[in-house]
Amino acid sequence: MVHKIRQKAIADALNISISTVYRKIKGLGFTQQEVYELNQKLDIPVHTFYDEIEETIEHKHAQ
Repeated sequence: MVHKIRQKAIADALNISISTVYRKIKGLGFTQQEVYELNQKLDIPVHTFYDEIEETIEHKHAQ
């Protein structure tokens, strides 16, 4: 499942730069605290972050 939210909205919610958001999305990942804050502030379901991780892992195993 894909959730489309502007990087600017995430950056504003976490009080970080857009480039940091981009790096987190592309590989660094979000901390548990950041996931919680995004859930509270932007109503992003917590499982969203873990679904992406599972999909990435499954994709790597398929190659």
